[in-house]
Amino acid sequence: MYQFVICILYFTIIGLFAVCWFALRKWRSGIHTYLLFSSIVNLVYNTGYLLQLQARTQETYVIAVKMGYLGRVWIGLALFLFIVELCETKFPSFLRNVFAVTHIIIYGTILNLESNTLYYNYMEFVMDGDFPKLIHTGGPLYYVQTFLNLFYTVGGIYLITRAFWREKNSTTKKCYFVMSIAIYSVGVTYVIYFFKLVSLARKFDVMIIGFAICTVLMLIAIIKYRMLDPRDAAKNYVVDELAEEIILADAEGSITYYNKPAQRMFSEIGSKDNEEDCAKELLDIFRDAIADNKPVRLGGKIYTPKANRLTDNGTTVGTLYTLSDDSEHYHYMEELREQKKIADEANAAKSMFLANMSHEIRTPINAVLGFNELIIRECSEAKDRILISANSDPASEASKSFSNISTYAGNIQNAGGNLLSIINDILDISKIEAGKMDIIEAAYTLSSLLNDVSNLVFFKAKEKNLKFNAEVDETIPDELWGDKARVRQVITNVLTNAVKYTDSGSVIMKVSGSYAGKKEPGQIIQLKIEVTDSGIGMHPEDLDKLFTKFQRLDLSHNGTIEGTGLGLAISHQIITMMNGSISVESEYGKGSVFRIEVPQKIVSCEPVGDFKAQFEKDILVTKTYKESFMAPDAHILVVDDTRVNLKVAQGLLKKTQVRIDTAGSGNEAITLAKDNEYDLILMDQRMPEMDGTEALKIIREQEGGRNKETPVICLTADAIIGARERYMAEGFTDYLAKPINIHELEQTLIKYLPSDKIISV
Repeated sequence: MYQFVICILYFTIIGLFAVCWFALRKWRSGIHTYLLFSSIVNLVYNTGYLLQLQARTQETYVIAVKMGYLGRVWIGLALFLFIVELCETKFPSFLRNVFAVTHIIIYGTILNLESNTLYYNYMEFVMDGDFPKLIHTGGPLYYVQTFLNLFYTVGGIYLITRAFWREKNSTTKKCYFVMSIAIYSVGVTYVIYFFKLVSLARKFDVMIIGFAICTVLMLIAIIKYRMLDPRDAAKNYVVDELAEEIILADAEGSITYYNKPAQRMFSEIGSKDNEEDCAKELLDIFRDAIADNKPVRLGGKIYTPKANRLTDNGTTVGTLYTLSDDSEHYHYMEELREQKKIADEANAAKSMFLANMSHEIRTPINAVLGFNELIIRECSEAKDRILISANSDPASEASKSFSNISTYAGNIQNAGGNLLSIINDILDISKIEAGKMDIIEAAYTLSSLLNDVSNLVFFKAKEKNLKFNAEVDETIPDELWGDKARVRQVITNVLTNAVKYTDSGSVIMKVSGSYAGKKEPGQIIQLKIEVTDSGIGMHPEDLDKLFTKFQRLDLSHNGTIEGTGLGLAISHQIITMMNGSISVESEYGKGSVFRIEVPQKIVSCEPVGDFKAQFEKDILVTKTYKESFMAPDAHILVVDDTRVNLKVAQGLLKKTQVRIDTAGSGNEAITLAKDNEYDLILMDQRMPEMDGTEALKIIREQEGGRNKETPVICLTADAIIGARERYMAEGFTDYLAKPINIHELEQTLIKYLPSDKIISV
C-alpha cells in the first residue's frame, strides 16, 4: 500500500508539471493564471506530502508538513477561483483579498507549530506500519481552514453543476461534465478524509487520490476539449449558436451536417422519413438563388446564400452552404434607394430651378447691360462731337448732361456686373457640389492674367479712393501651364473682397514663386500670391468660418456690403482642386493678409519683367470701347426669339461693320439659312415651337443647304452645370453665355470668321 501511495504521488506530480507547462504556454487571461496557481500549490502540497511519507522523525516530519502546507492552505481557494473563471462567474475582489489574507495568517501559525496552539493543540509523531503519522488535535485556525476548504469545495461543485445544466453547446457541455467529475472527486475524498470514513484514511491523506483523479480529468479536458483555448471555444460556440445557418452537403448531394440555427429554420432536415427529398429541395433553392445572385426570402426575412466548395487533394468532397440574415441590410438598402430617389428628384428640381433662374435672369440682364454699353458708347461719342464742334465748352450744359448720363450708365454697368457675379457664384458652387467643375489646363501668359485682374481691381479701388499696388517678382517665368480662368477667378475674388471691405488705405498684391527643383521648362513653380489690405479685418473666432458657404462675417457692421458669402468658399474649393492652399491672417480693425499658393508647370523661363511699369503705362490708356476688328464683307445670322436681344447684338457689333441678318425663331432661321450663305450663325437655344438644337440639326441636314459647314455658336442664357459640354455634344461649334460679353463675342468672331474677311484695327 505504501508503494502504491508513493506511485500515485509521483504520477500526480508529473501530471501537475504538465498542467503548469500548458498554463505557461497558453497564458493569455485570468483563467490561465488561476490554473497555473492551482497547479503550483498542488505541486507544492504533493511534494511536501511525499517528503512526509519518507520522514522517520518528528522533526523531519514537521519540516515536511510546513513545506506541504505552503501549498495545501491555498489549494481550495486556487481551485475555487479557477472554477469561477471557467464558469465566467462574478466574484467580488474584496472577498478574494479577505480569503488571501486569512490564508497568509493561517500559514504564519503553521510555520511556528512548535511554539503556538492556534493550528494544532497537540501533536505526536508515530509510525503506523510504513506510514509515518502526526497524531494531533485541531486549534481554532485549523477549523477555520477546514471550513474554508469545505466552502470552496461546495461552492466549486455548485458553480460547475450550474454551468453544466445551463450550457447548450454540446462540446462545452461535455467539457463541463468532465470538470464536474474532477471537482466531485476532490469533494468526495475531502469528506472521506475529514470524517475518516474508510480505514485507509486513518493511515494517510486520501485527498491525494482525489487530487490525482482531478489532475487526470483536467488533463483529459485540456487535451480533448481544449477547454482553455479561447479560439476553439469561440469556434464551437459560433458555429452552433451564433453563426449563420450552416449546412454541409457531400459530393452526392446528401446533407451530412447542419448547425442549430439551420435546424431551427429547416426543421424538416432532421426528419428521417423524407430526408433525401428534403435535402434535394433545400439545396436546389440554395443553388438557384446563388446562380441568379438573388436573396432567399423565408419567414418574413431576407437571407443571402453562399456556397463554398470543399476539396481534398483536388477532389471535391462536398459543399458548405451558409445563409446570412441580411434583412436589416436589404431593408436599409431599400430605404437608401428610396431616399436616393427623393434626393435625385430634389437635385433634378434644384438643377431645373437653377437652369430656369439662370436663363430668366440672364435674359433681361443681357438687354440691360447690352443697351447700357451702347448708352456709354453713344454718350462718349456725343460728348466728343460736342467738344470738337465750333465754340464748344467742356462746361456746357450738354457736355455735363452726357457726362452725367455716362456716369449713371457706369453705375448701372457695375450693378449689373455684381448681379451677374452673384449668379455665377451660385452656379459655380452648384458645379462643385455636383462634382462637375473641371480644371482645364493649357499654356497661358502670367503677365496677361495679372494685367487683367489688376486693371479690374485698380478702377474698383480708384472709385473708393484706395491705393492699389501690384508688386510682381521680375524673375518669375511668364509662360505657365494651368487653368488660367480658375487662377484668375481666385485672385479676382480675393482682390475684390479686399477692396470691398477696405474703406481707406490700400490694397497690395505681391506675386512671387518658389521652386522644388531647377527653374526650367517642365518643372513646377509654387506660384505665391499675397493680398494685403488695410480694411476692417476679422475677429480670430471668425477665421474658421471664412471659407464656408454663405458665411458673411460681422453683419452688424457689414450688412450694407453686397455679396452672398460664396466667393471665398468657391476659391477655397478651386485651389484645393488644383492641389494648392489658401490661408488668411487678420486683425480686427487693422486689415487682413490672404496668401494663395498654387502649383503651376513652367512652359518657358522667359521672365515677366517689370510688370509694374507696364501696368502703370496700360492704365493711362483711355478705357473707352474700341472695336478689335472690322469685317465689312462678313455676313452672319443672329437667331433669338427676344427682339431686344437681337437689337443688343446688332448694336454691340455695329462698329465691326459685320452684315447682320436676324431671325426671331428656329423656323425663320431655317428659311434664311436655306436661302443665304453665312460666315457664322449665333443661335439662341430656348425658343418656342423649335429650340436652337433642333434648328441646328435641320440646317446641317438641309438638302441643297448652303450652311452645312458654317460655324454655329450657341448664344444662350442657359449657363447651368455642363451646359457648354451638352451643347457642344449636340453639334454646336462653340458656346457663349448671356449676358453678351463684347470682348468674348468679338474674339469668337475673330476665331471663326474667314481670315480673309477680317481687317485688323
